[in-house]
Amino acid sequence: MGRRKPGKYPFDYTAGDDRRFLDSGVGGTVRVLHGPGRGMGMTEGVVCRVEVTTADDGVLDVSHAGKLGKEHRLRGTAPGDRIGVEVTGRFDGDDCDCGSADCAPVLDELTSACVVQLTGDLDDVVRFGVGPAWAKVEAIDAGEYDDAVPTACHWGAGVRIRGGTLAL
Repeated sequence: MGRRKPGKYPFDYTAGDDRRFLDSGVGGTVRVLHGPGRGMGMTEGVVCRVEVTTADDGVLDVSHAGKLGKEHRLRGTAPGDRIGVEVTGRFDGDDCDCGSADCAPVLDELTSACVVQLTGDLDDVVRFGVGPAWAKVEAIDAGEYDDAVPTACHWGAGVRIRGGTLAL
C-alpha cells in the first residue's frame, strides 16, 4: 500500500497514519500551532508552550513552538478520558513595522486553558489559542491559506487536539 500524495497545507494525514493511531490505543493527539505563516515549524518570533495534564494534574505532554509541526500522541490516555490543556504564548521578535494606524502590539504573555473530552475519533478536532491573529493561525491549520508574517501586533499561538471535543 502506497502513501497518498500530500494534500494542501496543513499536512494531509494518510489512511495508514490514522490506522497506526487507532492501533496505538491512545485517546488523541496534540500539535502546537503558531504563526500566521505557511511554515508553522518556523516560529518567526512567536513563543508558544502547550501543557497537557490528566484529570488528576499529572503531566501527559509538554510541547513548544518550533518542533516542525510534530503531532504528539497522548500516551497513557484512552477514549473517554478528560485532559486539561493550557496554551501560553507571546511574541518575542522585532517591534511591529506593519504601518497600520490601528496597530496595537501585544508583547505580554497570554494564557488560555480548557478541558477536553477524548473521543479517540480523529475527525473530532479542537483548536484554541491566544494572540491577536489566532483566528488566522486557526484558519491556516483548517486548510485556508494566508501568507502573513508574524509581527508584534499580528501573531497567534495555540494547539490542535485530534480525537477530542470540548468538555462541558
